[in-house]
Amino acid sequence: MLATALPSFDPVAAAMALRGEDGFIWFDSAAPEHPGAKYSYICVWPVDRLRLATSVEAAKTLRSWIGTGAISRIERGAPFQGGAAGYLSYEFAAAFLERFRSRHRAARNVTAEFGFYDTVIAFDHGAARAHVYSAGLSAKGAVPDNDLAMEKIRRLKEILTAPITPLPPAEKLNWVPRSPPGSYQSSVSQVQEYIRDGDIYQANIAGLWSTEPLGPEAAFAHYLKGRESSPAPFSGFGVFEERTIASFSPERLISADAEGRVKAEPIKGTIRRSEDPDEDVAERAALQTSEKDRAENVMIVDLLRNDISRVCTPPSVSVSSLCRLETFANLHHLVSTVEGQLAPGKTAADLLAAVFPGGSITGAPKLRAMEIIDELEPAGRGVFCGSMGWVGHDGAMDFSILIRTLELLPEETRLWAGAGITLLSDPEAEYDEICLKAERITKKTARPVGVS
Repeated sequence: MLATALPSFDPVAAAMALRGEDGFIWFDSAAPEHPGAKYSYICVWPVDRLRLATSVEAAKTLRSWIGTGAISRIERGAPFQGGAAGYLSYEFAAAFLERFRSRHRAARNVTAEFGFYDTVIAFDHGAARAHVYSAGLSAKGAVPDNDLAMEKIRRLKEILTAPITPLPPAEKLNWVPRSPPGSYQSSVSQVQEYIRDGDIYQANIAGLWSTEPLGPEAAFAHYLKGRESSPAPFSGFGVFEERTIASFSPERLISADAEGRVKAEPIKGTIRRSEDPDEDVAERAALQTSEKDRAENVMIVDLLRNDISRVCTPPSVSVSSLCRLETFANLHHLVSTVEGQLAPGKTAADLLAAVFPGGSITGAPKLRAMEIIDELEPAGRGVFCGSMGWVGHDGAMDFSILIRTLELLPEETRLWAGAGITLLSDPEAEYDEICLKAERITKKTARPVGVS
């Protein structure tokens, strides 16, 4: 493994220069002041690819393919120095949960795509330094070659110093709501009936907006515009064969370091920020004292403790932080932290399978909540509430939850926004919440015209 420092620290300029390169993925800690956003990464030129449709065999294939190799890492370097990187769409859940079957046809047959990356730029936000890492692989499983690593690093630095091709302007998009307020509010009421009947404790129900299809260049222009107004610690942009993903996610699904120390940070509880300082203090206090929001968060923490316990040593699973308030660009959230230690013989792929999809965007109990979500939502979720992330050569991993995310398909661009529903939910207030979450991305109030 070789590493070379870059002369400047500018993730945006580097992404602009590399956006057209094969296999481009940018794991973008666009809110670097957030405690979970210490590094950003740009991945290019995968030496192998994996594309999967949902099946039981797909889960086995993913576990085998993600398996870590014997590539040494540079000590005291970035946590991710190369390995597997990509996404799982929400529909891939059926590969891990054999009893789950959706009534919706997936927008694409392929529901998971990964590349195996030998060349990665790591941006250390704390030190304001950037390094290029390469092991010099010609293929997945090949013997590392220092000469090849040097050539890849040289080529990448050459691209970074060349003139940058400008982007087209990010034109305003015409978003069309696919979940009218009456329909969404009816779904909230139906979830509450399921809760009264004892089927579930809560479920996350989402609304859908769509607009015209965008090519990768236009998509990237909108991503850069969006990250200015909605900086988020687990943002990301990736150009894949089946779809392009532009995510402004505030939420981590799961992470683990090379020693198997596991961390999940579910978000449950949301309130709008105010530009008036006194009003904003009041909004914070209202969220922190909200019985409904705290109950939502605690239920999901319990679910995650159970999920993580399937692959961690039981005594190690603990809640190190419960319902703390975190502030983002336009919202306040309640966030908790669940930690654990991977059990001997368990891997990053096992951990991902245990927690996917996240409890905060499904409900409790998870499987029954997913069945109700599938019944009530207007379409298959696609990448929304799936996950994007990486697994390093040493087994370290970090995956976000794909919320506040644009899924760019050849036929249309999709945006979903969801809210956690409990017995204490007010249907109109829940609809207001999903509009609030969507509007920062749509750049206008995402409510249908004429609706108060």
